[in-house]
Amino acid sequence: MGKACLIQMDIAWKAKAENFARVKRLLGAVSEAGERLIVLPEMFATGFATENPEPLAESFETSGSGETSCFLQKLADDTGSTVEGGGIEKADGAFFNFTGIYVPGKKEPVARFRKLHPFENERVTFKAGDGTTVFPFDNLCVAPFLCYDLRFPESFRDAVAKGAQALTVQASWPSARAEHWETLLRARAIENQSYVLGVNRTGKDPYETYGGGSIIFGPSGEVLGELGNSEGILEADLSYGAIHKARKNFPALRDAGLISKA
Repeated sequence: MGKACLIQMDIAWKAKAENFARVKRLLGAVSEAGERLIVLPEMFATGFATENPEPLAESFETSGSGETSCFLQKLADDTGSTVEGGGIEKADGAFFNFTGIYVPGKKEPVARFRKLHPFENERVTFKAGDGTTVFPFDNLCVAPFLCYDLRFPESFRDAVAKGAQALTVQASWPSARAEHWETLLRARAIENQSYVLGVNRTGKDPYETYGGGSIIFGPSGEVLGELGNSEGILEADLSYGAIHKARKNFPALRDAGLISKA
């Protein structure tokens, strides 16, 4: 059985070193040892800084490419955990909203994902990614998504067709749409009979106020844990058995032609 660990944090505006320190401080409250899937909010190192991204952008090709990638790889090594996080990627002359998957002992991310659906203000400077990706954690297959992607259920279906059993959503989701956040996350869990891990930031930036509300749903839409609007850590156990049971007892994914068996 694996354990998810969502880090809900107030992100300092364009201050990478300060945000790295905040992550380490929050993780210091985790008392139990053991491997986890640590998931950080969208653009955790900089805030949702979509205007003039050049000064904050990095390469994420290897763990030594940029300071955020180096931090994430060291975090994986230090905690013995799988770490999901990213930021503003510059590649081939374009900018992407990126998240990578870092595991202990590797020199580069083992999986990479670029936001499929940049939000309106992002599209001025950011390109969209070109597809979903999956990666293994414990006995599960996991697919990452970023914020606005949550509103596009067909992308989640594509990930499930690739084998996903847990779906993560890293976000900078404004307080004004908090009800949509919880409703859509629960819907993605129910319709895909998958764990859904939604991690949101809290606090303010120059443009928005963010209400946190990080939450983990089980494969039948049940709440496994949630946070309010303060910084904190949210943990929950993830088991293949729960996925197998849900999909076997109610074979909607099989009937949709997405999986051949539970």
